[in-house]
Amino acid sequence: MKWFSPIAHATEAPIALTRVLTPTFGLVCGGFLLMIFLGFVADGEVARRWPRLASSGPLHADLEEKLIRLATGAFFLLLWDNGAKVAWGHGSAILTPELVATNGWMGPLQAAIAVSVAWRRGCLFAAAGICVLYGYAIALFGIFHMTDYVFFPTLAAYLAISAIRGRRALALLVPLVSGGLAFGLMWTAVEKFVYPQWTLYIVAEHPDLAFGFPWPFAVTVAGFVEFTLAFHVMTGRGLVRFSAAAYAAIFLAAIPEFGHLDAVGHILIVGILAVVCLRGASPLQRLLGVVERTPLANAAAISAIYLVSLAGFIAMYYGLHWMEFG
Repeated sequence: MKWFSPIAHATEAPIALTRVLTPTFGLVCGGFLLMIFLGFVADGEVARRWPRLASSGPLHADLEEKLIRLATGAFFLLLWDNGAKVAWGHGSAILTPELVATNGWMGPLQAAIAVSVAWRRGCLFAAAGICVLYGYAIALFGIFHMTDYVFFPTLAAYLAISAIRGRRALALLVPLVSGGLAFGLMWTAVEKFVYPQWTLYIVAEHPDLAFGFPWPFAVTVAGFVEFTLAFHVMTGRGLVRFSAAAYAAIFLAAIPEFGHLDAVGHILIVGILAVVCLRGASPLQRLLGVVERTPLANAAAISAIYLVSLAGFIAMYYGLHWMEFG
């Protein structure tokens, strides 16, 4: 939302929790909780009956790595060419459109990152460069703001591991990028609950996004859609590819409405989601997913984790903002 809403400022206090936990919020949450339960019944059944559909394992590992490197190279090349910054910003984008600064060293570093991922060994330099840019963005905008973009350090870890090629560490590649992305998407989904005015500003500019529903209701539903799909990307097994594809479709469908800024800014996200579609379930899902004896018991356990995760993310949002800004 920060890319398209000039009123979005992370230093602004979130709305009171009592204004978040409204009857509408409870009603929508109940509906999505039911969908989570039914979805994980199907998810567990697919994983049990057709394990090859659930995951291809490392069969496409080389293609996955090339996709990540290609998306990374294209993204940083466009950043270097000043292809992504918000209209009200002055300078160049550090990592995403609304993280704008004017230092001249950023462009050459972005270009060097784009070039270095062409070679596997060069990915180590790219990883270091991404960490430098992320650290610089933290220095300017703070940890709270940069929690939105936690997938950048996990991407850096992916590139470093792919360059070093440690046998045991290679198993962490897909869990790192998919887990980091899912966390970031769940975090930004919560923004729609605690900063609804940011999204309402955009809906006022693009009213078709509400699909005819009252705007506050549409914003709440949008937040739950994003949170739920990201939660399933992190914990699903049999149908995790479906969630990744659905999320990628949402990002791609937004491009005609929001233009090249949206296309440039989401290159990396779509690339990572494409990798999840190729791989399916990875060690991440086996670590976080609950595997009970029956699909019903598994779905009930995951539904409880979903509620705890939602409450935890909301609590982290308020807590981290209070710690940084008081």
